[in-house]
Amino acid sequence: MTRLAVSTARTVRLVRADLPDFGIDLGRYGERDYAQTQSVGAALAFLGFDGLIAPSARWTCDNLMIFTENHALSERLEPVSEEEIEWREWAQENGLLP
Repeated sequence: MTRLAVSTARTVRLVRADLPDFGIDLGRYGERDYAQTQSVGAALAFLGFDGLIAPSARWTCDNLMIFTENHALSERLEPVSEEEIEWREWAQENGLLP
């Protein structure tokens, strides 16, 4: 697991209630059909945004997607620590797997 120090300058934050406005069916949000969500990300990148914060489809958290082609060199994106973990054990300890 790598912890990153990240900064962005032009990032859009979407909440779950925003997603239907972008043609994303909340009933199917956890499925592996990424066409509509990728279209939203592509449009934001085209408009010059450097990031998107959106709700995870599978976890109770938000995800940060960074559009590297728009991420300025003056912004941070650097590792600050690394740790090897046993993924399945970590997920079970944190209530993410049964």
